[in-house]
Amino acid sequence: MKPILVIGRHGQVSQALNATQPDCYQVDYLGREALDVRDSQAIKRLLEQQGYGLVINASGYTQVDAAETDSQAAFALNHLAVKALAEHCGKRSIRLIHLSSDYVYDGVFDGVFDGVFDEAFKGELDKQHCQPYRPTDTPNPLSRYGESKWHGEQAALEYGLGHAFIVRTSWLYSPFGHNFVKTMLTLMRQGKPLKIVDDQWGTPTSAITLGQFIWQLIQVTKPEPIYHWSDLGVTSWYEFARQISDSAYALGLLDKPANISPISTQEYGAPAPRPHYSALDTSSSQAILPAKRWQDNLIQVLQQLAKEG
Repeated sequence: MKPILVIGRHGQVSQALNATQPDCYQVDYLGREALDVRDSQAIKRLLEQQGYGLVINASGYTQVDAAETDSQAAFALNHLAVKALAEHCGKRSIRLIHLSSDYVYDGVFDGVFDGVFDEAFKGELDKQHCQPYRPTDTPNPLSRYGESKWHGEQAALEYGLGHAFIVRTSWLYSPFGHNFVKTMLTLMRQGKPLKIVDDQWGTPTSAITLGQFIWQLIQVTKPEPIYHWSDLGVTSWYEFARQISDSAYALGLLDKPANISPISTQEYGAPAPRPHYSALDTSSSQAILPAKRWQDNLIQVLQQLAKEG
């Protein structure tokens, strides 16, 4: 097999791909210092010189709130860079896997929830009348970040000429980089009371399992244009934080459970609007790799953090 290029060397997805990479693949992990994806000609030169057979784009602008006022930077990385990458890959028949987000959806979904849900979600069921978003459901982003990701998806599929594929995921965390789990652990160790949003529902997803899924996906001969990948279950950020506290305390990462109280999205007052419900239907993805409960994967990540000290 031809060598593989992973763009975004220092991000948590790239590091998770590196940690789960099968030995049979030759993979180059390139950060911005080696490849600025905003430079179309640099992409062209690299693809011409190296003979890659597959590109995994794990780079992007991920600062959801900052994108509201810095949308030009968000669109440069999440849309225009993806367009150039897809165009150069498409012309050379190079398969491109591009990562996207549950934030392309607005969280307003009529219907019947038919997924796997946590006990805490039962009380919300009658209020929400939601079901997980399918890959074929039309996005309607609320934020500038979500818009930039949605435009990037469209560009990838249009300019990739049948060689580009989208993987949407949600609420990513890992032992690597900056993410909600590691931020919560830092704040919990400080012992201060925490207020966490309890009216946004979705699925925490280990970047380790996302990496495992992507390595399985590249073996699929005729993939679908869009896949959804997340761990199993639906919960709120508040319940997620509580589980982090309980599991971290049990593993000795915390001296005592954290003091956490729920707060509404309106009370929290974040600059960027978020979907109130953004669980993803992963049926087609689980035919490629069976998923596990988010609680189980969280414990595995926390165990790794405990080993690292």
